[in-house]
Amino acid sequence: MGRCQTAKRLLMTTWSVALLLLVWNTAAASDNAAKVLFRLTGSNTIGADLAPAQVKSYLKSQGATDITQRNQGEKHWIHARLNGQPVVVPIIALGSSTGFKALDEGTADIGMASRKIKPREVAMLSRFGNLTSPQAEHVIGLDALVITIHRDNPITQLTMAQLAQIYRGEIRNWAQLGGPDLPIRPLHRDMESGTRATFDGEVFGRSRATPHFIHEVAGNHETRALVQRDRGAIGYLPYADADGLHKVAIKSGDLAAVVPDRGIIATEDFPLTRRLYLYRNPARFNPHVDGFIHHVESRAGQQIVAQIGFINLTPVALKMAPYANAPQNYRELMENGARLSISFRFADGSTELDNRALRDLHRLQDFMAEEQNRTLSLTLVGFSDRKSNSNISDLISRFRALKVQGALLRDHEMGDSQIMAVGAFAPLTPDSEQGPVKNSRVEVWIN
Repeated sequence: MGRCQTAKRLLMTTWSVALLLLVWNTAAASDNAAKVLFRLTGSNTIGADLAPAQVKSYLKSQGATDITQRNQGEKHWIHARLNGQPVVVPIIALGSSTGFKALDEGTADIGMASRKIKPREVAMLSRFGNLTSPQAEHVIGLDALVITIHRDNPITQLTMAQLAQIYRGEIRNWAQLGGPDLPIRPLHRDMESGTRATFDGEVFGRSRATPHFIHEVAGNHETRALVQRDRGAIGYLPYADADGLHKVAIKSGDLAAVVPDRGIIATEDFPLTRRLYLYRNPARFNPHVDGFIHHVESRAGQQIVAQIGFINLTPVALKMAPYANAPQNYRELMENGARLSISFRFADGSTELDNRALRDLHRLQDFMAEEQNRTLSLTLVGFSDRKSNSNISDLISRFRALKVQGALLRDHEMGDSQIMAVGAFAPLTPDSEQGPVKNSRVEVWIN
């Protein structure tokens, strides 16, 4: 009887393996038979859920049918029938750096990145054109890194300086911060990760090697699991992945310590806010690449960004608590008006609007054209970097507001706006490499 059962189990196992091989070979054959519309490679933050959802939505908008998804670890294939023909869109999500390598090797049409392209990557891809140009670089949504610790840890806030000290090893015990006498266990993502690059860039101003005392994790799921289990752990997670965890408020510049919410991420005021990017080869034309990116940037695509758990770029009005030390005119504006979630910034602190700002000009135009908003008045509030002296700082902040006003008037026929310059008031980050970019901004207020 035992031999019979063993034989049956062996036969069932053989059939199971055969069936698995049949399914796998059928899927592989399907991939080979299907036409590849375009290929995405790069960030796991984007590639895990957001990119598949956007691809399915785009295919549906094109009239595709029989849309299905096949997964193998961090690789995904979106299958469909388009105009009666089988098509497929492969998505490989192994880290932001891999997206730029794939663009260089010609194995991807779109690179997904949860951080801005690095100068060495711009140089590597320069034979295709300028990868920082509006034709190549597309901001598709916003995210923030949430600092999280074990639920039993009483620490509620940290400064950016303290965060740097923890990851440098200068603060090694929670007792040094008023917490329990417990060694700190910092968790860090791998070097290929755009999430890691954002953390290093914001906290240290540059990428840096992993010190021996830091535990390097493979992904966000491991970070979450370790923070829940280890009382000494501290880590960082994308906003959508930090739900239900003990979040630490972060203080930077002159702003109060805050736990990020959708509003402060949307305005990019939170110090660990990051942009989500799609990069394309500007020298290669593929109508489906152009169509897909346009779809992601559209109102329908931005709704999907929000549904997945990120912060979309569609303007919304936010009521802000007035700053006690604000200049009188700005304080009155805060008391009586509402701030839009658009903040215009400039390319590398220059006088030219960055690529998100150029697209936000169109979004602002669409917002003001909506029937319920047509009677609203706009006030553009210019800020400058805190390093300048007061006279120069005021001039720079006014110039930046005028720059946005001019673009609205010249390219979008929106001339009904007021200008306010507040100099270097309320810097978002202290003196650092990021200071000129973050602090030199133009806010949009409505009343």
